[in-house]
Amino acid sequence: MTTVSVRSASGPYDILIEKGLLPGLGPSLRTIFPSATRIGLVSNPVVWGLYGDRIQGSLEKAGFRTVVALHPDGERFKTMESLMALLTVFLEARWERREPLLVVGGGVTGDMGGLAAALLLRGVPLIHMPTTVVAQVDSSIGGKTGVDHFLGKNLIGAFNPPRAIFADPALLATLPLRERRAGLGEVLKYAFIGDTALLSLLEERVEELAGEKFDGILWEKVVSLCAVDKARIVSEDEREAGERMLLNFGHTFGHALEGALGFEGILHGEAVAIGMLSAAAISEAASIAAPGIFSFMKSLIGRAGLPVAWPREIPFAQIQPYLVRDKKTSGGQVALILPEVPGRVRILREYDTNLLPNGLFS
Repeated sequence: MTTVSVRSASGPYDILIEKGLLPGLGPSLRTIFPSATRIGLVSNPVVWGLYGDRIQGSLEKAGFRTVVALHPDGERFKTMESLMALLTVFLEARWERREPLLVVGGGVTGDMGGLAAALLLRGVPLIHMPTTVVAQVDSSIGGKTGVDHFLGKNLIGAFNPPRAIFADPALLATLPLRERRAGLGEVLKYAFIGDTALLSLLEERVEELAGEKFDGILWEKVVSLCAVDKARIVSEDEREAGERMLLNFGHTFGHALEGALGFEGILHGEAVAIGMLSAAAISEAASIAAPGIFSFMKSLIGRAGLPVAWPREIPFAQIQPYLVRDKKTSGGQVALILPEVPGRVRILREYDTNLLPNGLFS
């Protein structure tokens, strides 16, 4: 088992990474919560159909009673209405502050379940069990929670670090191939912003990760490398005042694209991949990037089975409102995270806004 520790103002927590850790979930949680009698379970019907019986069985053997709250699957359901429905389940069960919520699922479930834990009774303990690539390598780590608003993605939320994260890479084998490939968008992000060991691994083996055959050992290594990267960054900058902003590489244009598409038809990791290429196109136009970085990134992203062209049905005028409402905006101008060379990016806060349409690359 790989254990990665994260520092937080709320107290340190561990990310536990190992294939096949699901059966031992109950005993592990009993160690963390020795006196708890109930655990709330937040998930969606798809994930719960795959793992629900085994998770409940492990928890019940450890002496926990469970209350299950499911939300509809998909980004378009990441709303205040869905959040209120989750909260209602636990309020009707007369939840108590010492009783934790275990959130089982991908990024949407993690964001909503984490925010529910922050709001329920002004805060109950939170545990994550991420089941997608995006959630295992990124979204479950660092305490960001939230729901979407029609004006933009994740505009309503809170920082709410968990007590622990249980990442079982074996669960990734059940993902549809497109979903697993989409997760490589977030993996590539870590490589492009500074993890040279991960970058070398991806250059050599990205087709294996993007292929039909699931290699659990390889995926466990990738999840561990990314978890170490994110844990280091969020431990130093929990509230995104400095270096943590680098983790938004690809997300400025990616989130805007998701919003313009109504959060349908594109997966988050696919949007991040397009967003990273948008940043590379802007960086080359601004003479910040080293020659050839756009082509280099496009090649590696394409080898990962991810989209490498901006959807032409979405013009700049359609994404501009989302850009100006981005959470990284200050003084009306969104901060850009731009690549300089493979493995190094920089934050650009002041620039000619005429550069932005270059992000709609061909």
